[in-house]
Amino acid sequence: MIKPVYVVDGIVKLLLAGAMLVFIPGLTDFFLVPTWTVITAAVLLFLSSATEISYGVSKGARTYLKHIVIADAVFIAGLILGIALAAAANPAGGFILFGLVALGSLGIAIVFTTGANGPDFGKDD
Repeated sequence: MIKPVYVVDGIVKLLLAGAMLVFIPGLTDFFLVPTWTVITAAVLLFLSSATEISYGVSKGARTYLKHIVIADAVFIAGLILGIALAAAANPAGGFILFGLVALGSLGIAIVFTTGANGPDFGKDD
């Protein structure tokens, strides 16, 4: 019964990644960061959301729920810190925010695509 949590969280992250790509000019102006920073964070967020949705549809065990909670907490903390610093015209806020989004997304993608979660290429079905 935990499967919908992974799928819904993945869909929300997928929509956020799309919104980041749509609003690139506004994000780069507000956070004072180069465009590639926003694009990199959005692409990694998209990839992690895809792996999360895939895991939720196929397995969806409670085992990796703590990783999702930790990643979401890091995203929220980075968002608060990034907005606070960007409001003070400090470009470090954008780099902190998009850096944490990129690294957290990469971590989630690694967790859900390696080990027991990843595809088993050794078995013939």
